[in-house]
Amino acid sequence: MQKVYFISGTMCTVDLWQFVFPKLENIQPIHIDITLANSFDEINDIILNHIEEPATIVGFSLGGFSAMNFAIHHPEKVKRLIIVAANTNGLSDSEIQLRKSTIDFLEKHSYKGISHARVQQFLHLDNHNNTTIVSIIKKMDVDLGKKVLIRQLKATSTRINISEEVLKLNIPILFIVAENDALVKATEVKEFANQTLKGRQITIKNCGHMIPLEKHKELSSILNLTIN
Repeated sequence: MQKVYFISGTMCTVDLWQFVFPKLENIQPIHIDITLANSFDEINDIILNHIEEPATIVGFSLGGFSAMNFAIHHPEKVKRLIIVAANTNGLSDSEIQLRKSTIDFLEKHSYKGISHARVQQFLHLDNHNNTTIVSIIKKMDVDLGKKVLIRQLKATSTRINISEEVLKLNIPILFIVAENDALVKATEVKEFANQTLKGRQITIKNCGHMIPLEKHKELSSILNLTIN
């Protein structure tokens, strides 16, 4: 039984992996909570405090970016990366401005929770009204709340492009992307993976951004084959 470390995305808890963890074989999943971090340096420290030896890290979305960023700073601590629905891109000027205005709004108003329309942006059309998946996303948002949302938006607003540094990593990296992800373009990730030293890419069809919830059977199967 080997330890594998999982890092969730923005406003996601361990609930994100609730369908994946039971399907893992010979793997002891350990969830690393990064929601208390105020910066990427603090995220690195949190990961470092969990990992005892060169480890396999699975990161989703922000967790995927954080896993790659950690590997850049602590390559000796990483045996393998599995990056789910994430890329190495930094934030554009428009994205930074949007975050600033969102933070400003949140600090002045009450937070009523993630809207159904926003949830749908993360999902494949087939799952827009999947009550199970929608309720999990909304529950994670409620469980974490306004303070964590503001903290995570602030902490990740300094997100810079780490492509050049990741291309220098001499460790296996598996990029798992969804064909219909509106946030992370599968074609761009495939192109990037082809440039890495030991990277490869798998595209999951008929799926939006929330791969661990939308296609948990496929993801679990990929993890079992890759890790064992």
